[in-house]
Amino acid sequence: MNSRRPFRLGHATHSDWRTACELALAQALQTGPWQSAHDTDLLGFVYVTADLSGSLAAIAEHLRSQTQIEHWVGTVGFGVLASGAEYMGKSAVTLMLAEFAHGAFRLFSGNRPLARTLAANATVPWEPTHALVHADPSNAELPELIKELSGALGSGLLFGGVASGDLESPPQYANEVTHGLSGVVFNQSVRVASRLTQGCTPLGGEHRITDCTGNYLRTLDGEPALDVMLRDLGVAEQLRSSRDGDALLAALPAQRLQRGLLIGLAPSAQPARPVGFAQYQVSNLVGIDPQNRLLAIAAQLSEGSRAVFCTRDQQSARSDLIRVCTELREEIETEGLSVRGGVYFSCVARGRNLFGSDGVEMEIIQHNLGSVPIIGIFANGEIAGDRLYGYTGVLTLFV
Repeated sequence: MNSRRPFRLGHATHSDWRTACELALAQALQTGPWQSAHDTDLLGFVYVTADLSGSLAAIAEHLRSQTQIEHWVGTVGFGVLASGAEYMGKSAVTLMLAEFAHGAFRLFSGNRPLARTLAANATVPWEPTHALVHADPSNAELPELIKELSGALGSGLLFGGVASGDLESPPQYANEVTHGLSGVVFNQSVRVASRLTQGCTPLGGEHRITDCTGNYLRTLDGEPALDVMLRDLGVAEQLRSSRDGDALLAALPAQRLQRGLLIGLAPSAQPARPVGFAQYQVSNLVGIDPQNRLLAIAAQLSEGSRAVFCTRDQQSARSDLIRVCTELREEIETEGLSVRGGVYFSCVARGRNLFGSDGVEMEIIQHNLGSVPIIGIFANGEIAGDRLYGYTGVLTLFV
């Protein structure tokens, strides 16, 4: 069986999509055609920049005809990523050619939901364990759909991202153009290692939500939420009791909050082992009520949940991405495995917006993991486990 070969990578930028495809294919096929053995199946991944949204179907069909690979999966991003490269603000195509054991994966989409895909092959025992997922940003029920899909998998592990671009509903591809949820589900013969990076710095200790309504946070640890936040941020004691909203905002440590004031929320149960900010869903703090001493959060809250005030900064984001790569490398080396390829989904608010220049994330990954073939997009939301995140990066390696 040849299903342990490293994946092949190709990426290129050009204003004409056909030329970009040919350049990327030439790179991926420079060592010869990518052909399957009798006991393996081939899968192609393709990601394109937003300006090529209307050509996604034509691009996939062109790649299919040039490679003879039947199955293709992909979507659109404001920018696309590849090992050592980042394309933002220019037309680009990235592709990856992968090989798996025969019958190890199945594609699903809005046109062919997972349940129907599995039912169509019910005569053959097949247990789905994890899935690469692309999603539609216009779907208001996306968090619930992600949880439902995760619950149908043996491991519950999803990894992927929300399509991004100028369209309200950017196209996805799963052997045909589609919307909603799409991607590829794998069985246990395909092993992956996955991590989430949030790049956050805590601004105080962890608290327990003791009173909330909807997205209004009233008390933390039995104290008014606004008072707890001001204390965590180091606001002078004589100012904390002020009912003057402008005065309170002026007293906040502007230098520490250049990237905004956020709050990480996590379930009440403690994790089995420390996992850093991966256990939190980080949301924006969108308002304060000095009179009632409460906070407005861009998330639905629940009593008993854990909360920590935090912010993002360049150094924390660098350190956390290095942590993710280090953990993955140690896991892989400890078990005597090797990396065949991977996918990385980074928030559109990261990239140059967070790191100050292009290509920083992929450079960090390459420096810490070596020349591993990896592709991905700048997403409108990131999917990890059974949850939808924002401002994060999700790195998944096929090993």
